[in-house]
Amino acid sequence: MRKFLALALVLGAALAQRAEVSAGSPFGLQGGLRFPLVPLLVDGRVYGGVGPQALGGGADLLFKVPLTDLYLGLGGFYGTGKALSLPQDQAGQAGVRGVLGTWLNLPLPLVGVYLELHPVYYLTPNQGFGLGAALGVSLGL
Repeated sequence: MRKFLALALVLGAALAQRAEVSAGSPFGLQGGLRFPLVPLLVDGRVYGGVGPQALGGGADLLFKVPLTDLYLGLGGFYGTGKALSLPQDQAGQAGVRGVLGTWLNLPLPLVGVYLELHPVYYLTPNQGFGLGAALGVSLGL
């Protein structure tokens, strides 16, 4: 199992287009990798995170809106403990989420800053809706 995880990390880092760190939904502090699936149109993202109440990870499929800095996506996550979103009493450990994001236009080479809004539907332990947000920094090409 350790060899498989090490191989997955090495291959993931080799194939990734960008490395990302974000603060906010769903776990608090996330680190992840973004992969180009269809150049200039579709990206995939995997991430893991830790927060005040939860530890977990997830994956998103992100669709770029042509000729803009906007992207839309759909993903899923699973963690131990409540995810970080509002209302907190409805937060759960696993769910699906939408991603509504934009790149902030900052004149930094190889560094991107993005802002995302996450409408969430929690599946366990309670079913319900939530809303989260994240601010992130992305490094790479």
